[in-house]
Amino acid sequence: MDQPSLDLKIGEITKIWAEQHDLLVHYLPECESTNAWAKTDAFSEEVSAEALVLYLCESQTAGRGRGTNTWKNSHPGSSLLSTWSFEVEQHPQPITTLRFGLALIRCCQNIWPALPWNLKAPNDLQIGPRKTAGILLESVSQGKDSRLIFGLGMNLFEAPKEIPTATSLAQSFPKGLPLLGEDYIGLLDRLLYEVTDALSRGNESLSESEQSAVLHFLNLNPNLKTKFTQVDAQGNLWTNDDKIPWMEI
Repeated sequence: MDQPSLDLKIGEITKIWAEQHDLLVHYLPECESTNAWAKTDAFSEEVSAEALVLYLCESQTAGRGRGTNTWKNSHPGSSLLSTWSFEVEQHPQPITTLRFGLALIRCCQNIWPALPWNLKAPNDLQIGPRKTAGILLESVSQGKDSRLIFGLGMNLFEAPKEIPTATSLAQSFPKGLPLLGEDYIGLLDRLLYEVTDALSRGNESLSESEQSAVLHFLNLNPNLKTKFTQVDAQGNLWTNDDKIPWMEI
């Protein structure tokens, strides 16, 4: 994984990692959308018995983002296209998206501290002014059973050329510095820990340290025209005296 190649398959690499962690994992070379796949499969007998199920592919034909947004493919196999299906006791609130975004950026900053990581509200991870990852949280219920569907797409080696505001991790590295496989596995290990921890706190209010961290990473966004002055315990954003509810961003 030191250098990108046409036969690189991030989904397969991630599948091996998941199996080594005894996670139930479903993999296809191509699918419509990993989130749609996970939602359709959410209450099958096999999935219902698992606290976490991972869905992976190399290419999506109808990848989704927040609202009516879509997730565009770059070269098949060059991006992490994943959905993490968690068993939960209650429907997540909008604050959960914020917590998962904070978990993701903490992971990335820990593995690659020299890159200018920042957050764009409500669900984009950026390197400098360009997007490199996005998350999409959904929930599904059947009777007393509920699952949280955490979609994560991340450009590792390539970004869609038709989207000038997108970049990839490898393209953001200094020239000659490779993306090492051990670093990517380290990211997955840390991400599993961070999102599980975020999920364990459910819909609790943000702690003061979480509020400060979110405010810090949001204000690092070089495209931000007006700096935020506060992130409150419910995840609402403030610019001076103006309150912006997180769920309305």
